[in-house]
Amino acid sequence: MRSAWVALVLLLTYLLLVFLAFRFLDIMLRYQEGVLTTHTINPILLSVRQLKQLLEVRGVSYTGYVEKQELAHLVEASADVVRDEVEELGEVNLREKERLTSTPNPSHFTGAAHFYEQVEDTKDSVWLVQVIPMTKMDPLLDDYTWTIVRNMLAPFAIRTGIFNCRLDHRLCNSKGWSQPLLLLAMPRGIKPKDRVIMRTCQLTKTNAIFEWLREQLSLRVKKVEEYSDLEKEWLQANNQNATTIESNIGVKVLLLTHLLHPPLFLAALSIKFTGRITFGIFTVKKEDVSKVGKIPSYLIITPDQTIVYGRRKMEHFNLRSMNSFLKAIQPEMNDFFLCSLLLANMFAVFYFLQVIAESWWRMLAAVLWTVVVCNLLLFAAWLVLYGALHWPVTASFCNWCLSAIRMIALSETGSLVRSDWLRLLKSSRLFVCSLFAFGVFARRKVPRSENERGTSWWEIDCLFRQQPPLFSAIGLDPETGVLIERLAVPALWLEPSLIHEYASLLPTHKYRPPQRKLVRKDSPEALQTMMDTEDDNIVTELSRRDLLFDAKEVTECAICLDKYRSGVLLCTLPCSHNYHHKCIFTWLSRNNHHCPICRWPAYKTKI
Repeated sequence: MRSAWVALVLLLTYLLLVFLAFRFLDIMLRYQEGVLTTHTINPILLSVRQLKQLLEVRGVSYTGYVEKQELAHLVEASADVVRDEVEELGEVNLREKERLTSTPNPSHFTGAAHFYEQVEDTKDSVWLVQVIPMTKMDPLLDDYTWTIVRNMLAPFAIRTGIFNCRLDHRLCNSKGWSQPLLLLAMPRGIKPKDRVIMRTCQLTKTNAIFEWLREQLSLRVKKVEEYSDLEKEWLQANNQNATTIESNIGVKVLLLTHLLHPPLFLAALSIKFTGRITFGIFTVKKEDVSKVGKIPSYLIITPDQTIVYGRRKMEHFNLRSMNSFLKAIQPEMNDFFLCSLLLANMFAVFYFLQVIAESWWRMLAAVLWTVVVCNLLLFAAWLVLYGALHWPVTASFCNWCLSAIRMIALSETGSLVRSDWLRLLKSSRLFVCSLFAFGVFARRKVPRSENERGTSWWEIDCLFRQQPPLFSAIGLDPETGVLIERLAVPALWLEPSLIHEYASLLPTHKYRPPQRKLVRKDSPEALQTMMDTEDDNIVTELSRRDLLFDAKEVTECAICLDKYRSGVLLCTLPCSHNYHHKCIFTWLSRNNHHCPICRWPAYKTKI
């Protein structure tokens, strides 16, 4: 059980070291650059390419905008530009393009069942499906245009697919899909897991398709017409006129801007967080500029406080960053489960790294066993927790926990932890390598006792260790029990009578040369020495002065007859005789389950 506590301490230490390492890195970057990564940048200082990349990631159409000043004004109207976001922009786009070019074609539905399973049963995401009719007509979009559309929609987590009516004509006939078209499927209403509605179009231009998608998804973002409605329905802590479902949604996201339509990333988030967070947009008029303050602003309104998004580290204006932020302040059960699953497997890594095995296959078995057991225990705990959540008594406790989590997530420390998590996800290989490197380093540095083997009651050792035999419970002799086992299973006559893995539990130690022992003349030990010895000279000398005696310790192995060298590993049997570790293991593996000197059973404790 000690290994479990060691693994838990190592896990907490690793998380603390990661947090401190990122803080040190931030200090070094600030010292080197001289400015904070959250420092805002004037968009006019960026290149035209960077401005277009920002608009594409945010989901703002720049069709008809040619001049750099116009693009900069459009970027400024959508959101502020921070220094860290500009540096990350090129890496994100490159990674997304590499992922799209390396992956195969989008999902090809095999029939109506597959279509319903993927599209209509997935009620928290958006699908764009290209429908190919039964006739010999060409698809609405060719492969090149379809790839461009997929690249444009990748930053907004919009899934794409192709349905060929020749595979299942009944679905196309029932839906009326007789012409090539694009199908947009998204959930209806504000309830979680609501019904799915489908919209179709026959546009062929990429910009026109993008505008159509933005208009359709923007319908999920509520538009606030007047400033009085803004104060009454959004900025007040308690809204008495809200419906029952809306009153249960405690978090709201409000965009104050000069734009007429919200960016596509905000519209996509409104569908991803259906039933959990309310999204709105208020197009600020000239007479309301002095009332609302800074424009544009993304207000995060919670029952406890209202903050402005984008003022802390890694709070960028794209779907990935805001999705992580909103999951932290309004998590669902699946988010808690995934977080606990990651921590449980990190714990399993530190746990099996404490295991000491003599062979590679035992180590591999220990790894598999530890991971399986940790995950099974986690699943069992979640089943119990999920059942307890249905009790009426736990409702108030859950609300209190959500409020506490939201308060921590909105704090400065919570913002730093969230930014560290996002940076770890960007370099998953570095995360895995650092995890194993720290575990191996801790394995060498953690002190161990002589008898500790690095295992506990749930470790792989329980599969291979010699278990107490059943006959010991009824008072039978071990030799008699072995005879009964051999009679019960005849094949045991061809095998060793005992599985010699019990030898792994025998105590081991490193040999140290014996030193001469000083016996003082007036000590009880001197009296005992004089009574045991038969040499009169020793008795006479010990009665006069202190004497040095050579330690009575065996200095050679009785199996190989070689003298012990300093630092060599020895193994001690229950009868207190010791031998070279390799020599005694060879002896026991030959069905010699007793001491070579006194013949006492090596598996039996001597009282």
